[in-house]
Amino acid sequence: MKVAVDNPYVCKDEFIASYEASGLGLSSTDSQYTSGELDRKLLQASSLVNRYCRRWFDTQTIDEQKTGFQVRPYNPQLVTVVLQNRPYSKINSIYIQVLQWFIQIITSPPSQSYLQDFYDKGFYKIVPLLSTAGTGVGSPIPAAILDRVPLGVLWTNYTFGYGTPLTSQALTAVAGTSNLQYQAPLGNRLWAPDQTLNIYENGVLTTKSVTFDYPNGIVIFPSAPSTPVTADFTTNDSLPYDIKEATILVAANLIGQAQNNPTGASNLSIQTYSAGWANGNNKVEERFKTLLEPYVDKRPIILGF
Repeated sequence: MKVAVDNPYVCKDEFIASYEASGLGLSSTDSQYTSGELDRKLLQASSLVNRYCRRWFDTQTIDEQKTGFQVRPYNPQLVTVVLQNRPYSKINSIYIQVLQWFIQIITSPPSQSYLQDFYDKGFYKIVPLLSTAGTGVGSPIPAAILDRVPLGVLWTNYTFGYGTPLTSQALTAVAGTSNLQYQAPLGNRLWAPDQTLNIYENGVLTTKSVTFDYPNGIVIFPSAPSTPVTADFTTNDSLPYDIKEATILVAANLIGQAQNNPTGASNLSIQTYSAGWANGNNKVEERFKTLLEPYVDKRPIILGF
């Protein structure tokens, strides 16, 4: 079962260019940038955005389960299936599981007449027609077993998110890497890890054992490649601005807290010097909530239907 995972919503070069990073005095020569600590802080900030909004925003392909599924073989009706993440771009597969059996619902043309997609709203509707005798195509058990009896588990595999697939994108050599590392231009560096990623040397798909730095759009070659180097990938840099700004805001707050008050103390006194910090950070919290308000999933959690 493929589940949603946290990925960063801002690459470190984009963060360094922000006003918040400038206020903290951070640059590309700072130890946090070169050690990977900044990457971890950006991932942590993105994770907090996900938890607050109860959803993910980058492009991923995952599985979701809905329990208590039932059908009406003698009076088929549309069933609405609400997915956790939206917008989605494609329903890859749908299965009804009963005990150890999996009954497939066709989702690809031209046999998808039983599937209705509502991409932006994050749900689809199906008519789960199954053979009443258990002899129909893809139906190893009689549908009567699920006739208004919640024995079924619905499995949906789908691709969601605000990412954008790109092809034939030029990559440039990273300075100081002996032409072993090539990077996408700023604005397309957040590569979706579980989507198609092809690297080409002079127009030919590479056969070298390359590795990837997904959050920063970098491919690392074991030996210098033939040029030009191009790539097909899905970029998450097309995320809504509010999501990216909220991530920058939280990351800057985390870094500032670590620099100025790492222990979280409410006050500090050293001989004749005393400093105090107010509990919480209402301004940061207020801006964070304002930015993310349109994206919070306020739908009730549906455990079954």
